Amino acid sequence: MPFLEGYIVGLALVILVGPVLFTLLQITLQFGVKSGLAVAFGIFVSDVLCVVLCAFGAAKWLREPDNFFYFGLLGGVLLILFGLTFLLKPAKNFEQPLQISKRDYLTFFTKGFLVNFVNPFVFLVWISIIGMAAAKHGFNQILAVYMTGALLGILTTDSLKALFADRLKRILKPTFLGKFYRIVGLCLLLFGVFLIYRSYFQSQSALDIQTIYNVVLIL
Repeated sequence: MPFLEGYIVGLALVILVGPVLFTLLQITLQFGVKSGLAVAFGIFVSDVLCVVLCAFGAAKWLREPDNFFYFGLLGGVLLILFGLTFLLKPAKNFEQPLQISKRDYLTFFTKGFLVNFVNPFVFLVWISIIGMAAAKHGFNQILAVYMTGALLGILTTDSLKALFADRLKRILKPTFLGKFYRIVGLCLLLFGVFLIYRSYFQSQSALDIQTIYNVVLIL
């Protein structure tokens, strides 16, 4: 069944470790499960947009070395800015309940969307998945069902990460959460630097989508 096949693929992508994971965990641990779910939904919407763009020609656009590099540069700079924000902003008092407004939820959604969308390697992963699915099912309605399953699989895993992080928060000391906040900032900064480096390196060679999918899973 194409939907189930795609859903399993989406669940399997839980192994990916990158800036979206750290962003999701940090926001959930500091602001609660609803905030984490807002991030997860932002990631989901960006993935939907990535799939639509990939299905309608993003692969050809990303094969242009200059396009690939500048897109990676934009993503890297954004991650570095997020990382510096986490590193330099004073840690909040985790023992006091935080009042979250609708505007805050929109901010969390936007962070999830941007951290995922501006990473060109996310596009390449989706291009690879679309290519493998199209080779088996063809470029038709069945492929759309398959990709819907894959997208919902990712939404499921991201939502579960937020729920798990929220439960984990109850047994963690506030001092640890403050340190974790700094660690997330450092990780995002390093991911940003690595993304710029990797985008430059990859733009200097032919873009082999399958190779990138196999080698750069951490992004």
